[in-house]
Amino acid sequence: MPRQASPAPARGRPRDPRIRSTILAAARALLEHGGLTAVTIEGIAAKAGVSRPTIYRYWPNAPAVAMAAFLEASAPPTSGSSGRSPLVALKAQLHAVADAFAAPTGRSVAAMVAAAQSETELAKAFRNEFIARNRDTARLLLERCIADRLVAAPADLDLALDLIFGPLFYRLLMGHAPITRGFVDQLLQAVIPARA
Repeated sequence: MPRQASPAPARGRPRDPRIRSTILAAARALLEHGGLTAVTIEGIAAKAGVSRPTIYRYWPNAPAVAMAAFLEASAPPTSGSSGRSPLVALKAQLHAVADAFAAPTGRSVAAMVAAAQSETELAKAFRNEFIARNRDTARLLLERCIADRLVAAPADLDLALDLIFGPLFYRLLMGHAPITRGFVDQLLQAVIPARA
């Protein structure tokens, strides 16, 4: 009976999640202290204590590392049942978005996305991983708020979400006014006023 061939070993070393976290932490620190221009493969490698080829095993270039660092740091709170009112959870989620945008990292990423073509991998990652993810979370929470009669039901749910997120992105890109938690609260009260 012929011997069965053993499976071929996987090529290269498996990726280590600790190394990935170290690289992302280094990229975040560079973004926060020096802005986007400080995030270079050489700078990340030096700060993380890894080689440049190690970074290239995870990401194709420095902007991709910067975007990954921002996305990891700005993951929205879970929308599951935590005992909180869905309206409180919605405010907390939008406060987290405001905090992410107000931080130096958020401003650097906004500049990077604004300068990128709309179909680059960076723009797609920001649109799909940050904007769409946060909008989906807000939609679920807003639907729960409506079901619990905590807010007046808007005539058009998608329009209400656009009216909430649009001003945040406008302030982020134009830079004419700060993005604060108070601003988020004003937006919510204007778009979906709480029931008395």
